[in-house]
Amino acid sequence: MIITEYLTHRFTYHNMAEWTKIINEGRILINDNRCGDTNTIKAGDTITYDPGDFEEPEANLSYSIIFEDEWILAVDKPANLLVHRAGRSFRNNLVYQLRCVNTPPYPGCHPVHRLDRDTSGVVLIAKNSEVMKEFAVMFNEGRITKIYRAIIGGQPDFKTPFMIDSPISADKNSGVPFKFKVCDNGKPASTTIEDVRHLDNGLSMLTIKPLTGRTHQIRVHLAAAGFPIVGDKTYGSSEHCGFSRQALHCESLSFIHPYTGRQCEITAELPCDFF
Repeated sequence: MIITEYLTHRFTYHNMAEWTKIINEGRILINDNRCGDTNTIKAGDTITYDPGDFEEPEANLSYSIIFEDEWILAVDKPANLLVHRAGRSFRNNLVYQLRCVNTPPYPGCHPVHRLDRDTSGVVLIAKNSEVMKEFAVMFNEGRITKIYRAIIGGQPDFKTPFMIDSPISADKNSGVPFKFKVCDNGKPASTTIEDVRHLDNGLSMLTIKPLTGRTHQIRVHLAAAGFPIVGDKTYGSSEHCGFSRQALHCESLSFIHPYTGRQCEITAELPCDFF
């Protein structure tokens, strides 16, 4: 594969023209040798990139490990923290912190799933790639139950449990990257609202169980139902802008542990910035 094609598809924070310019400036090496924009790469090659001086976006690194055994970790992730590296957040993301900064470090760890930057709560981390594959299958087969809390504008009176069963696809007409929408020809997506609690300020807190795991599923489903999550800058509105983050929190994950056979439930309390 040509180096420019590889970099453009693998590291999307630059487009092909930008990567070509970076290569021609001598900031990309293949196996410690300067390359041109038509060089090809093969399996086993080492690619080195000198990004120059830059400042990473600020992030909340105050995560905590709330469960650990021989195979997995569970982290209570705060809002304003990426799970994976994206854009210029090379170090200010959960994976880098766990692998390289945490005491002790977990150099072989892999997140089994992800939460959005501004969604807080439980993130499950496998200590090695084999464990990650096992738990990824469990997520895909629906053998891990996820419970979320969300705050929405208004006080709906629908009867619970209330099912939202609407396919989701990428919103290709949106100018916002990685935005999704309810669409008849999208991928199947199902979300159950288990409970609604009306709050004193005209808002409501929902207890939510997603039955599938599409990107932005809860946010898209609630917005399409007319109840966007407060503080959601992509799918919400300017109302209730006093929230510093989108009010979505992964409260718990529960599953039968594949290595011990025991029921396991991991819970993260609602953070103080949720209200």
